[in-house]
Amino acid sequence: MDLDTVSDKHLHELERLSKELLALLKKGKLTDLPLAESLRLLQAQAEKARHARFDDHNKEFQGF
Repeated sequence: MDLDTVSDKHLHELERLSKELLALLKKGKLTDLPLAESLRLLQAQAEKARHARFDDHNKEFQGF
């Protein structure tokens, strides 16, 4: 998944909304669906991209 072209705002929204949807799936006991695994992957990649961008823009806080 290439998230390099996604704006910072949209990247944050992707991460936040995927976490919310995963929480709802967990509440509904639907975590064994293939969709849940795809959402986990999307959330993890969005989080990783956001952290990398933060580190690029704020050199003094590397690896917060």
